[in-house]
Amino acid sequence: MTDNELTAQLKGGDESAIYIISDRFSGYVMTVIRNLAGRALSPQDMEELCSDVFFKLWQHRENLEESFGLKPYLSVCARNAVKNRLRALKAPHEDIDEIDIPSGLTVERMAELHEMTLHLKNALADLSDSEREAFLRYFFYGEKTAQIAAAMGITEGAARSKLSRTRAKLKEYLQQGGFDHV
Repeated sequence: MTDNELTAQLKGGDESAIYIISDRFSGYVMTVIRNLAGRALSPQDMEELCSDVFFKLWQHRENLEESFGLKPYLSVCARNAVKNRLRALKAPHEDIDEIDIPSGLTVERMAELHEMTLHLKNALADLSDSEREAFLRYFFYGEKTAQIAAAMGITEGAARSKLSRTRAKLKEYLQQGGFDHV
């Protein structure tokens, strides 16, 4: 059964789809969680986060788009779950009114970051498929170069070179767009 078929079944409320998806992608979700959390979370916390990701998938199944794909969606969910857990560990009793906004984060800076993000998305779209895949695997999914090399069928040295060249391209693209401080 394809991912699109599973997504359609999930959106239709078929409970068996969530079990199939969980079986198929739990290893991947755990890898994303482990890569991002490092040693900051216990194995039990990581397993709990993995379960939470699939629970959230079930809760928000009606918002899924079949064309987006399950793997990227699950990766984003896992990434957000780790960030939220780590944030909670750093400041478990903070009240929203007590949070200090960093002094450098002004409305202008937020607008600049938003503009830079849009510019970066355009730059990523201009990359070759293999450059984009390596970049996203490393910086977005948190994979190590050995994992990227194995998944892409290249040597680890080639993966490092590809990442280095891609970073240089993106830096140049951003600088040409007026973002000199990247």
